Amino acid sequence: MPLKAKLILLTLIPLIIVTASVSWITLHQAKALGENEISIFRESLIRSKESALKDSVEMAFDAIAHSYHDPSLSESEAKEQVKATLNRLRYGTDGYFFAYDKAGTNLVHPILPQLVGRNLLKLQDQDGDYLIEALLFQAQAGGGFHQYLWQKPSTGETVTKLSYAAWLDKWEWMIGTGLYIEDVAQEVAVLRAAIDNNIETTMFSIVTIFAVTVAVIIVLTLAVNWHEHKLADKNLKELAHKTVMFQEDERKHLARELHDGVNQLLVSSKCHLELMDIKQVDARTLRHLQKSQSSLSEAIMEVRRISHHLRPSALDDIGLEAAITTLLQDFKTYSLANTELVLDSSASKLKSEVATTLYRVVQESLNNIEKHAQATKVTVFLKQFGDVLQLMISDNGIGFDVGNAMNSRGIGLRNMRERVEFIGGEFELISEYGKGTEITVLLKVEGTV
Repeated sequence: MPLKAKLILLTLIPLIIVTASVSWITLHQAKALGENEISIFRESLIRSKESALKDSVEMAFDAIAHSYHDPSLSESEAKEQVKATLNRLRYGTDGYFFAYDKAGTNLVHPILPQLVGRNLLKLQDQDGDYLIEALLFQAQAGGGFHQYLWQKPSTGETVTKLSYAAWLDKWEWMIGTGLYIEDVAQEVAVLRAAIDNNIETTMFSIVTIFAVTVAVIIVLTLAVNWHEHKLADKNLKELAHKTVMFQEDERKHLARELHDGVNQLLVSSKCHLELMDIKQVDARTLRHLQKSQSSLSEAIMEVRRISHHLRPSALDDIGLEAAITTLLQDFKTYSLANTELVLDSSASKLKSEVATTLYRVVQESLNNIEKHAQATKVTVFLKQFGDVLQLMISDNGIGFDVGNAMNSRGIGLRNMRERVEFIGGEFELISEYGKGTEITVLLKVEGTV
């Protein structure tokens, strides 16, 4: 698994666990608080309606008090007046009063007069609730409330009704009234929907924040990884460049030692052999001397060749142009290709590492041309335009696929590109099958040595 993927996972896994835990706790608490709020709200609505019902029954008791307590009326007359008063009392759209005796017989019902005179003690609603029996119990207990299902006069629908019943002790009557509380359920439903919407909004906010956080973490991780990769790549390139320059210095030192040390000793030995008086030696010794001179000449040439290959002295002594010229002359000796050299004699004297890099680019290019290109013409172009130096090596060889070459066998090509880019130059490689290859280096000349 790539390092950046590991970094992202190590960052995201704890975040996902924490976010999931916080989300679950938040959702659980929000639902619990919502249910508690709904319960409180519903109880508050019920309490307000209970208070209104109790006030209405007390108002009815006040309305019938005159007839109920009038000593001038007989009991039957008083009862008839009370029934008449209760039948007339109305409030709101569906508010009315009803009365039952202790046996459960209906005495007053202005909405359903057909119920008057009927014993409804065992009357049940749709849920099987003995509502009259429950109301009589509440009334005899000192007054109380009861919920049941009943038909709403204004709509004809069977809905939940909350009733309050009180007791007339002298006549043993139960007098009550009720309110239809389906609006409570509607208001509770509205509140529940609002709470659910708030919970959904909260969860959406958490998910959005989580997604944004994940995106920021991924971007930051990739940015840090890219920065570290770029820094590591830069350090690696610096190390590679220092290694190459160290090798160049070692080559330069070794070339000097071979040229100025070993080669000079070999030349001195050859001179001493040439100064010998060959007249004083016999034919056998003469042959050995001649072989020695021949071997010394070959050794001198070999040392010079190795020295030049390691580090051309012209590169350090008289500059890049002379070194490239010598390199191209050597190329002509072992290649069948015609060569053309275009040099700018007015070019600035370059820094050592710049000159070495350009020389190695030419050297590597010529080696590749000889090995792979099958070219009949090679051109090396080196000119300075203002503060920009251009080096171009082109051939008319068979060409190749640049992408494949850079990704597979082209280690020399990659080395050239990296060395040029490290000194701040631009490296361009163009090649096409059957049309040859062109390598261009553009370098801004910042100073001279």
